[in-house]
Amino acid sequence: MNPYSVTVRSIGIPRLEVRLIVRAESREAAGALASAIAERHHGGTFEARRVRTIADRAGLVVDAA
Repeated sequence: MNPYSVTVRSIGIPRLEVRLIVRAESREAAGALASAIAERHHGGTFEARRVRTIADRAGLVVDAA
């Protein structure tokens, strides 16, 4: 599983944009997971707008725990 930075946007009014870091098997899975998390936390419907791979760098630790 790889870490991804995902920007999701709510559909409808008012617009809300949220950036999440998730671990997933693919870019598509990362977008779907981030959308589901945003929907659960904020309510409404969200869509993934930008999905970027987070490069492994020395000293960079991505941990949700």
